[in-house]
Amino acid sequence: MPEEQLKTMTQSAVVIEYPPLETPEPLTSRMARLTILEPLAVTGGRGAQVVACTVESEAGQKRCEVVAKIYDPLYYSFPNKIAPSVPTDVCFYADVDYSREAAAYEYLQKAGQTGDFAPEYYGSWTFAIPIQHGGMTMLRPVRLVLIEWLKGPTILSLCLTPGGVQYDKVYRLEIMARIMDGIVRQRHIQINQRDESPRNIILTPQAADKLDAELPRYPRPVLIDYNIARVMEQTNYRKYFVNHPHHKLPCNPMEYFNAGSIWNEFEAWTPIEWLTNRELRTEWLISRFVDKNSSKYAPLKHYDDCPKLTPGASNGGGMSDRDSDTDSEYISCPLCKVQQVHARTRPSCQQERDDLDGGKSDRQA
Repeated sequence: MPEEQLKTMTQSAVVIEYPPLETPEPLTSRMARLTILEPLAVTGGRGAQVVACTVESEAGQKRCEVVAKIYDPLYYSFPNKIAPSVPTDVCFYADVDYSREAAAYEYLQKAGQTGDFAPEYYGSWTFAIPIQHGGMTMLRPVRLVLIEWLKGPTILSLCLTPGGVQYDKVYRLEIMARIMDGIVRQRHIQINQRDESPRNIILTPQAADKLDAELPRYPRPVLIDYNIARVMEQTNYRKYFVNHPHHKLPCNPMEYFNAGSIWNEFEAWTPIEWLTNRELRTEWLISRFVDKNSSKYAPLKHYDDCPKLTPGASNGGGMSDRDSDTDSEYISCPLCKVQQVHARTRPSCQQERDDLDGGKSDRQA
């Protein structure tokens, strides 16, 4: 909506004039009764409102407790947060948040990745609520999604505990490893959540039937908030994935995160000495994802000549002519400090990360 037009309207008028974008009718319609139990994140101007609730189907099935994320433009900030004198197209942003989040959860669900690193997903819904405007009362549609109610702290809240993080290094790094594994598995199916930060990771207790009696009881880390996520298959980046076949297994976190920005995001959760000594975190990545669990991931690409990762391998002082007839680049291996040659045309996890992160400069805070 043009800014000049927005300046002539109230937020209520905008909401009534511009209802949510219509989507194709579902093959089968469902009705349910939603009863709010408690607010989880409810503040005027914050955007989507989050509440815990019970849901009971029209058929009278057993009620279940879930979380509803409600994209009501009336609760988005009408004044621009940076320039308050400029109004915001709240209906547009509510539609964007809803469509991205619903698309991400639907895609994750089809790939069998909800209920683990992503919350269980119970569908997208529309409900009608009354609004008074111009002396009249009318109904307006509002979108929402229903997801699993995750009862646990965020990593950010644990880091902000007075006195600092109360968990030992082994515990924190186990959680970190599970987060990294979850991220590369999402990226492998072309989902980029784009905001993997401590405030968006909830640690929820594991169900008894999912615990191994011989292992320590670690909570399940769950990544939430997909309102700026990208489903790459539904973007202009889709052509890359069509024309460049990827390995059947996800990228090894060793390759994906060794030089990634995740260490800055989780600096209060990881060992403090890692901030200034990258070799320490590299050694941990090798121990966790190469020495012990490499069969779960695609073969390493950037370090495939490194004798530290491939016993018996030699790159003859760092120069190889295996790609001499291609356009090549030279990468300094952080493990053995030797220059290695790699063809730019070879697909790699770094390429996958760069393409999935395409446009990351516009990432929202």
